[in-house]
Amino acid sequence: MSTGTDPTEDAQRVAMEGLADCRDEDSFDAGDPEPGDRGPGGGGGRFLTDLADVLRGAGLTVEEHTGWQQRHRSSGGYNGGPVGIIVHHTASPASWDGQRDVDFIAVGCDVAPMANLYLDRKGRWWVLAAGASNTNGKGGPWGPLPLDSANSRVIGIEAGNDGVGEVWPDVMQDSYVAGVAALASHYGVDTGNVLAHHEWAPARKVDPAGPSRFGAINGSKSWDMDTFRAAVDAKRGNPSPPPTTRIVQPKVSTNGATYVVQPGDAWWSIAQKAMGDPATTWPVLAEANGGSARVLHPGDVLTIPGGSSAGPGPGGAGGGDGSIPPYPGDAERGQTGPVVTAWQEALIARGVISDTQANHDGVYGEGMEKAVRKLQESWGWTDADGKAGSHTWRKLFGGA
Repeated sequence: MSTGTDPTEDAQRVAMEGLADCRDEDSFDAGDPEPGDRGPGGGGGRFLTDLADVLRGAGLTVEEHTGWQQRHRSSGGYNGGPVGIIVHHTASPASWDGQRDVDFIAVGCDVAPMANLYLDRKGRWWVLAAGASNTNGKGGPWGPLPLDSANSRVIGIEAGNDGVGEVWPDVMQDSYVAGVAALASHYGVDTGNVLAHHEWAPARKVDPAGPSRFGAINGSKSWDMDTFRAAVDAKRGNPSPPPTTRIVQPKVSTNGATYVVQPGDAWWSIAQKAMGDPATTWPVLAEANGGSARVLHPGDVLTIPGGSSAGPGPGGAGGGDGSIPPYPGDAERGQTGPVVTAWQEALIARGVISDTQANHDGVYGEGMEKAVRKLQESWGWTDADGKAGSHTWRKLFGGA
């Protein structure tokens, strides 16, 4: 796309759009209505008009982009959220640091606003949008975030870094941790639901990446987010126990009434293991253990409401005795009929796809194939193919 500026700047813009989060797949949210069903401009839901105050209250330097209090993606604000925070890097050069990055993210890119917040290389925070934004896109599921549904549920943060080896300044790393900790505490987000874009969309994203104190997990130097989350926890006043004392009990006690938190656990994943149907049971679990604002640490012992470590729960998602429901048969793209409908009902009950009329139609279309593939990829399957088979059915309901 031409900006009418000099060729060098145009080339840099094209390169940035190719590397960064300015694509249709990053603006996607599975909960969005079809284009013909959208209202005039959106604008409903909760707007985080106190973002600047929260960051300033943590002692951070804050700049405000004109009009940020009313800026949002097409769906508007947050409905029942935010429930997560996703961190990124911009893939932009140091020459774009500050205002140029900010203008591009807030209003210049095709999917603006691309993020709620921007962190520059000096450690300053820029507030860009109070409503939901467009920087996360297809990915997941993760904790309370359903498949492909992060944009309408999380605070998105872009940070200035080229993503190809640029060292993160100490002041920037300090500010990233402090800002995320302040936001998570203020909005009641579990530290376990602070994640990287590369965790949300591992097949297509590496950010944030680059030399930092948070280490790296791959050749692209994507951050080790367990280290980042530990730093956020410590900043929140909730330091994690030393590694040698983290796992001292079995996950679920012999009487099935308690659960011992493991590294990487969140309310959603614990509910899925111990109660079934996490979409409906995680709030019950959280309420029984101090509320969803409680920060979970490995080694914490939680009470399981009802005293059961049952498998998948109601709504066709398995029995209260933890059994796997009868297998309906194989299904794949292009197939129609009751077998597909059974798969749709199971995927809806497990929170993989949304409960819409279209997802009860008994048609295995492109969207369902993508949802199944993403689910398989989230389990670490290298041969994910989007086909619904017996192994996927067992795994969906907690089997091996």
